Amino acid sequence: MRGINRVVLSGNVGDRVVYGTTRMGTQACSFSMASDRHDGDDVVTAWVRINLYGDDLVRICREKLTKGMYVIVEGELMNRDGTVGELTEVRAREVVFVTNNQKGNRRFEDGEHG
Repeated sequence: MRGINRVVLSGNVGDRVVYGTTRMGTQACSFSMASDRHDGDDVVTAWVRINLYGDDLVRICREKLTKGMYVIVEGELMNRDGTVGELTEVRAREVVFVTNNQKGNRRFEDGEHG
C-alpha cells in the first residue's frame, strides 16, 4: 500500500523570507512559520521551515509574503538530506495568502504554481 505524504499547515510567517536559486537555476524561497495549537489555556507553537520552488510561486511570494503574515501552506514532509532525522521540513507546493477585507472578513488568494 502506498503512503500519502501531504501536509496542510496554517500560521504566521516568522523570520525574514529568504530568496535564492538552486544549483540547477530554479528559483527558491524559504521562511519559518509559527503554527499554534491550543491545549486548554496553553498555546503550543510549532516552528516549521517552509521551502518552495518554481518561478511563478517564488515571484508571487516576492510580491506578497511578509513577516507576520498569516498563510496556509500545502506541501509534503521532507528532511533536508532526504533521510529520517530530527529536522523535518515542509516542501510547499502551494501557498494561500489570507488577508482581511474592509469588512474584516478573511479572503483567500491562491498562489499560482506551475
